[in-house]
Order: sequence, then structure tokens, then C-alpha cells
Amino acid sequence: MSFLPKILILWLSVVYAQPVGLLTDASWQTIGSQLTTGRCQQCHLSPQARWYFDNEIIALSSAPASTEITLPDWLQKSPEINDDTPVWIASPELIASALFNGSEQIIELPDGQQLDFQTVTKIPQNQSYWNSATNEFFHKKMLRLRGKTLGNRFVARTVWPADFSITHFQLMPLNQEESLQTLVQSDDGGAQQPHLNRLLWERAPGAAKNSAGQAVIGLMLNGAQGDDHEALAGHFAVVTGQFNADGSYHDWLVNNFYNLDTVSEKGIIAAVTPMDNYLADLNAGQNYYRPSYMLFATLKDEQPATAFQQSINQVMNHFYRHHFIYNHADANCTGVSIDTLRALGLQIPTRGINGYVLAIGAYFYTALTEYDLEAARQIYDYLTTETTRLFPAVAFDAIGEDLLRLATNESPRALSAFEQTLADSIEAIWFVRIPQIPSSRVYGNAPVYSFNEFVETAPADRDDWLSIELSDREIPPSLKQQTPVNPPPYPIPWPVVLILFGLMSFVVLTLRWLFKRKQMS
Repeated sequence: MSFLPKILILWLSVVYAQPVGLLTDASWQTIGSQLTTGRCQQCHLSPQARWYFDNEIIALSSAPASTEITLPDWLQKSPEINDDTPVWIASPELIASALFNGSEQIIELPDGQQLDFQTVTKIPQNQSYWNSATNEFFHKKMLRLRGKTLGNRFVARTVWPADFSITHFQLMPLNQEESLQTLVQSDDGGAQQPHLNRLLWERAPGAAKNSAGQAVIGLMLNGAQGDDHEALAGHFAVVTGQFNADGSYHDWLVNNFYNLDTVSEKGIIAAVTPMDNYLADLNAGQNYYRPSYMLFATLKDEQPATAFQQSINQVMNHFYRHHFIYNHADANCTGVSIDTLRALGLQIPTRGINGYVLAIGAYFYTALTEYDLEAARQIYDYLTTETTRLFPAVAFDAIGEDLLRLATNESPRALSAFEQTLADSIEAIWFVRIPQIPSSRVYGNAPVYSFNEFVETAPADRDDWLSIELSDREIPPSLKQQTPVNPPPYPIPWPVVLILFGLMSFVVLTLRWLFKRKQMS
């Protein structure tokens, strides 16, 4: 049976209190059969990955020697590496099915066994933690839990509701008044609405109902945080997996790029990780502090999903080795992901920049009002970065529209080999809206789609912004010796340097002219 072993599908439906095993195809030997940590002996992790995942539960994936990896253009000159890829599982044990027994302090397993329930320790800075509203949300829901057993007590790190699944197969295409953007923005972002899945397209009537076992490639868009004005743009990742017969997607892989040089207030580590860990980890889970949206396609040919996952694994390994560094205006979660897709041959149409005139004006305004050249440079870079590489929502919209055009043979361009394979392979396309899990955090909303929308949403006075200060991660110097391909930019961009030089030249020439005129009079 083929079940996409090449893109690391994790079948984690194991029995309670047993080490989580990874079923692999007999012809595919690249995934370890047991979970491990960064201290593993018989693995080929980079020194940096070993340090990041020193005490973290991970699975391992390594690409076969014959695999051709496609990297973004800006990584092409980086040293060749052959690292295993850590897949962040985070917990050593799994309970595949359980219910709360009345008080939310006891869980009951399908065999009738009962265990005391406890949540993992809250990270001190985390503002999105389990409370009475969370209890109410999970009441009477069938749950999938990751964590650790201590005696007769299960300490949960991930709590995933089984009703987060694909259950609707009735075709409901976008109508003339709808777009992917309106689906994301409807119902105030849908943070407090039920889980929604909508079939937007299928190749033939009933094709979606026959999706079990097919490969999946998708887009993950996380919304704006309700109390962090620096996070209004949301977050972006590409998803791969296999469509499960029961419609569940907890084991799909999310390729999550986060800043490795800062300590996340929620304990997030940039990594390839299963969906349930990505969305529902009690500290790091995205949906404990904002809603999320997913667009995915099922494929009869796994090749496009396989090619992406193998390539992004290597991009992630280059990231651990500091061959490039996270940059909010360029090498961010969106830019890294879409650059990899474009390198593979998905020619996603660009949508332009905000403009150099606006960027230069914003640079001078920020420099003069905040006395901070680095902040001024950052706003300049934001406004001069192509928007499909900058805004998660714009990338989601652009790639999603392109997938729909490819599926319906409406693409206006000549297709690359990758695109032709993808277009021929798409069997169905779904939109999914995933509500925010109630917690101690206020509800989030849809992410902003433009700089203007950001300005309109955030308070005019920067002092009124709500934000969370992050500390720098103290990485051993020996692990950061590599000079990245994208070192931090000089605080003053070249156009500003030229303008300043021109102004200075104008002042000097004017003074010289006035001086000569005075001498002649």
C-alpha cells in the first residue's frame, strides 16, 4: 500500500501509554521507527538541530541519496548538506480517543479505563492558556491527546477535538460575490464560529468522496492575534499529508518557519510538525490564540507534494545551520515557503510592492519620530517587499487562486512541468475554517491583507500598541559561525543614501553659489 511515505506521513494511531511508532512503507526506510530527541546517537542531525531539540520529542526523516532537492535561488550557493530532518512531535505518548468524564478532571478511554487529567505546565509568558472556557469547548467532544502518563494521571500537552475534520462533500463553488478573501474575513474571521469545511471544486461528480488515501498539499493561514498589534498579519505555512478515510487531518505535516534567534513566549520551535501539535499544543498551538484557515487539494499523483516536502525539509535544515536567518520583511514564514514553491516551478503571479515613494517617506518619518534607524529600515523593507512574499493572507490568496485556475485549466500562462503534473493531479479542493479554541486570550480575527489595512487596524500612536516583548535566544557562538546568505541589512538603504547625498550636494552647491554671489557684490 502506498501512503505517501516520501512526504513523511505520520500514522500515529497507537494504543494508550505506548511509545509512538511510525508506520512506514516497506520500501521506504527514511523514517525512524521510534521517537527520539536531539540527543539521538544513530542519526544525522546538524549540531544546531541537536541543540534546538536537545530535550524535545522528535521523529526523523532523511531523503534518499537519489532525491533531487530544489532550493530557493538565494540558497543555491549554500554548502550541500545531508542532514536528517527533525519532525517535532513534542510528546512521547498518544491517546487516540478519549472523553472527559463530567468534571473535566477525568478522561475515559474507549475500554472504560479512567485517568486523572492534567494540563502541561504553562509557559510563564504564554497568555493563551486553558481556562473554564476551554473546559466548556471540549465538553462532550471526542478528543485526541498527546502527553505523558504519570501513574494514573495523564499530563496533556496537546488536546485535539475529533470534530476538526473534513466531513462535507457537497460541492459549493465560489459564487460571483465570493472570493477566498471573503471566506477568510466572513463572520469577523470566524474565531467563534463552528469548524467549517467547504468543497470548492472536484474533477468529476463524487470525486471528493473517493479521496481516501490520496496525497494532500495545502496552505495554512493563521489569523490576527486579538491583543498583539505586531501580529495582525498572521502566519503562513504549507501543508502536506494524506487524506484519511475518516476525514481527520491531525497527522498532516505543517512546515512551520519561526524566528530561531528569539525565544517564543509560547515555546514554538521552527520545525516540520504534525497538525495537532501545530494548532492544539496547549502552549504553542496557533488556535489557542487566533483562528486559522486552510485550503488544500487532494492529488491522484503524489509527486508535487513529495517534491515540495523533500525540498522544504532541506530548506529547514539550512535554516537550523544558520545558512539564512529569519527576517520579518523578507525571509519570513511566507517568503521562505512561497520561494520554495516558485523554485519547484509553481509560477505564482506576483502582486507588486507598496511603492518606493511610500517606503522612503515612512523611513524618514520613523527615523525622525522614533530615533531608531533599524526600525526605519524595517518599515522600508516591509514596503519594498513583494506582497506575496510578505503578507501571509496575500500569499494564501494568490496561491489559492492559482490552484483553482490550474485545476480548471484556466491558467493564462504556459505551464512548467511541475505545474502540469499538479494540474493533472488535482482531484478536489477544499476550504477549511478552524475556530479559535477558547482560552485566557481574547479572540483573534482575520489577518490583514495590506499595509493600509494594517495602519487602519493598529492604533495610530505606537505607544498604544499591545505587543509581547521577546528575548533573544542565547545560542552558543560555535553554532552561529556560518555567515548567512541574508545578513542584517545596513540601517540606511541605498535610495535613502542617494537622497541624503543629493540633499547634501544641493545644500553645498547652494552655499557655494551664495558665497560666490556675495563676493561678486
